[in-house]
Amino acid sequence: MTLTKPQAVQCQSLTEIREQIDRMDRLIVPLLAERLSYVAQAAAFKPTRADAVVPWRVEDVVSKAKSHAAECDMDLPTIEAIYRALVAASIAHEEQVWDTLNTKE
Repeated sequence: MTLTKPQAVQCQSLTEIREQIDRMDRLIVPLLAERLSYVAQAAAFKPTRADAVVPWRVEDVVSKAKSHAAECDMDLPTIEAIYRALVAASIAHEEQVWDTLNTKE
């Protein structure tokens, strides 16, 4: 799949910029919610809580994100930082779900 660099509209004010960022967030948040639902499902397949951390998979996800970013001529260090934070938050979510699924009362 070939990606094209997104073209932001030229804003005339900080208010317009903020409106565009808010618009983008309305698009991004549902995608993050979907991503986290898959992360939660993964917890059910992991025999131990420690299995939430899969180092090769972390690097694979970051590498793929950087590759997509390069196709869009984006700043790779920024994308890497964003994806490392996203993966870290996803791991924490998966651990929390794993704990919930495996709590013995």
